[in-house]
Amino acid sequence: MAWTVFGVMIVLLLMGFPMMIPLLAGTLTGFLMIFGDFGQLETAVQQIIAGIRPASLIAVPMFIFAADIMTRGQSAGRLIDMVMSFVGHLKGGLAVSTATACTMFGAVSGSTQATVVAVGSPLRPRMLKAGYKDSFVLALIVNSSDIAFLIPPSIGMIIYGVVSNTSIAELFIAGIGPGLLILVCFSIFSVIYAIRNDVPTEPKAAWAARFKAVQKALWPLGFPAIIIGGIYGGIFSPTEAAAACVLYALILEVIVFREL
Repeated sequence: MAWTVFGVMIVLLLMGFPMMIPLLAGTLTGFLMIFGDFGQLETAVQQIIAGIRPASLIAVPMFIFAADIMTRGQSAGRLIDMVMSFVGHLKGGLAVSTATACTMFGAVSGSTQATVVAVGSPLRPRMLKAGYKDSFVLALIVNSSDIAFLIPPSIGMIIYGVVSNTSIAELFIAGIGPGLLILVCFSIFSVIYAIRNDVPTEPKAAWAARFKAVQKALWPLGFPAIIIGGIYGGIFSPTEAAAACVLYALILEVIVFREL
């Protein structure tokens, strides 16, 4: 049976159908081979709907929506500028800034994909111009963005918490340490890479420029305060924190920054 299902999917993929069509066809083929007809299909659909009924899952699209708003506005850029002003002049500082910016944006959005777009778009050309190899740049951006899976508000942890009936708040707090440890490891590797390949450093920012960058990033830094402070302060549930992030993102980008 497995080979039949696999064969149907491969044939449809080779014919150029979108991925959803082979997946659907393979599922229906396997269902038909197991039950002999589609009489039990209604029960299967009901079980699928029941599986996505928990209210906690509402947080997933809300965090993605908030991240999309930030990506289209100024929040991501302001976080990047703040990190660059402090570590950009060090050996490997641009790479360390990229990893740190991915972590900070992941702590705001919880979405790996949004982090890749928000941080990778402005920093990849800059790293290539500075002398980093494209393979290293892509690997650093993609893997640093994966830290968003660990630190709050990790979308993956929300889904795992719902499926396993585990406290999402406890999962969030458990992921902070490993996420920061991975950031440290990426930073150390970036410094070693820059030293071995003699990558030039960025100009050192003046303290006035650093202070200005921090001032501009204060509003975006409010996102972790809302998420972590709100949840562990007993003010929000994770779902309510996601809704608050969407509202905060809209206020920032539409009213304060006036970018949308």
